[in-house]
Amino acid sequence: MSIIPARVHESVQRVDRTYSLVTGIMAGIAAVVALWKIFWLVFTAATLPILGYSGLWLAISLAWWAAIAVLGAFWAVVFLQRYTKQP
Repeated sequence: MSIIPARVHESVQRVDRTYSLVTGIMAGIAAVVALWKIFWLVFTAATLPILGYSGLWLAISLAWWAAIAVLGAFWAVVFLQRYTKQP
């Protein structure tokens, strides 16, 4: 049983093996960078409340970077699985 939807799996299967490795690595890097930004966003919000950061701005930024992290991790897994399973 796979957690990857069938349409995504079929689309990724058409991608060249080397290209899937590069795409998987780049998506993983994007996910790590997004997690790093989330860490600094929360750290800044906790340590610098006196500067008047808006709660709405914090929520929007957190949602934005969380979405990038989740999608980056998903695509990294999909493309790296394609790289490892197909010759």
